[in-house]
Amino acid sequence: MISTILEKIDDLLKKANFETFMLDNFSNRKSKFCFDLLVKKNENIFSVKVFTNIDNLNAEIVKDIKSLSTLLKSKPLLIGIKNRYNELEDNTIYIREGLPFITLATLENIINKGLYPYILARRGGGIMFLNGNVMKFIREKQEISRKELSELLGVTKRTLCAYENESMRPSEKIAKKLSTILENNDLFRKINLFEWNFKFEIDWKEPREYVARNPFETHLQAVLNDIGVCSYWYKNSPIPFKFSLYSKVSDENKERSVYPLFSGVSEKDKKINKLSLNCLNMFKELFHVNSLFIVNNDIKIPDSLRKIKVPIVKIRHLEKIDDEEEFIELVQDSGI
Repeated sequence: MISTILEKIDDLLKKANFETFMLDNFSNRKSKFCFDLLVKKNENIFSVKVFTNIDNLNAEIVKDIKSLSTLLKSKPLLIGIKNRYNELEDNTIYIREGLPFITLATLENIINKGLYPYILARRGGGIMFLNGNVMKFIREKQEISRKELSELLGVTKRTLCAYENESMRPSEKIAKKLSTILENNDLFRKINLFEWNFKFEIDWKEPREYVARNPFETHLQAVLNDIGVCSYWYKNSPIPFKFSLYSKVSDENKERSVYPLFSGVSEKDKKINKLSLNCLNMFKELFHVNSLFIVNNDIKIPDSLRKIKVPIVKIRHLEKIDDEEEFIELVQDSGI
């Protein structure tokens, strides 16, 4: 089912002139990763993932979605099928763990018809995004006082004032009653997910010690700690990258020139994972972010792979670095 939905999403977004990036074909997709598709239009980037049940979210996937959105300056575009009790309703946004979920039909309405959702569903009932200025204008035009309207709605005058200044949003029941009283169905704001501003609180300095690492990765993390570079490991070891690197020091010029830096790792089978390297290269070219591929010292780098624009660095070169400035010089000299 999810594979079919992803094919429809990919086709829908491509027809709307989005560039799409997927790790593998839909039938063999890495379902435990924090995105199924990454898409881009102009300078806007969206991470797409389909969830069967939005009330059964993996906490690590949620963290990875938020971290990737922060690092890429992207926005999550999450498609849900059902919640704990029912299938999700169309033209509605469901919020779980600070993330928005919509149905495939809602996405189709947005792309094909320009019809944006206007209901924000929460546990205990949905609320409507009311346009307070329009409500006030219509109320005054019809010469209805706040006191009169509040009594007709069965709410306090203070609540009505909160609706008009948009510090409070009405329930679906109150909203429908309001549109009937004012005889107007254009009181509600449409929610444009593509323009929604997300601000996720990520504790980048908190090490993810519970992320399983093999001996090579454990050694690599120790080397990065000595250099003084922060890392965020993706728990499920996905392609195209295993972790992200960023600076401990807030420096706009430094952030702009190197970070965020996404890295792959290869130490198994004494050879480079070509699929991972190629995916990382596609990721770099599509989203214009920096990439690095770190390998064990005894891995031979074929000449054919040197043509790929992702720098391949052996861990012995990282072991010689004393601080972050030298690290930045290394990755820049390596071809970033």
